[in-house]
Order: sequence, then C-alpha cells, then structure tokens
Amino acid sequence: MKSHELLSQVFDKRSPKEVAAGMGLSVSMVYKWAEPPDGGSGAVNPLDRVAALLECTRDPRIAQWLCERAGGFFRSEEHTSE
Repeated sequence: MKSHELLSQVFDKRSPKEVAAGMGLSVSMVYKWAEPPDGGSGAVNPLDRVAALLECTRDPRIAQWLCERAGGFFRSEEHTSE
C-alpha cells in the first residue's frame, strides 16, 4: 500500500480537518497528503518523509522511536539471532 492510500484510509476515521487542527496545518495541506504525489497535486506527506529519513540514515532507532510512540516495538531482522 502506498502512503497516500494509507492516509486516505486514516482520514476515514479521523477527518483531515481534525488532523490539520491538531498539527497546526492547513486543511488543504492535509488533504494533499492523501493524493498521489505523481499527479502533480499531491504533497510529500510525513510518511514518505520518514521513509526517506530511514533510507538515507539507515538508523533503526527512528523506527524504534515511532513504534514506541504507537505503543509497540521494532524488531529488525538484521539484529535477531537464529
């Protein structure tokens, strides 16, 4: 699933207006996150930015931090013992 598709589903449960208010952003910006970026009207959304940050740093602590914020934990396949 692409990030804009996920956000579109998330906005079915929490409206873009609520998200915009909670984040101090414009409603139009939040709506753009749920549009495909290649169509020209979408905006690079926070999920894509975090994915790019993970890719360029290759630091799993970013994923760990996000997982902890969601009440879970991150388990990297690289660091598991067999």
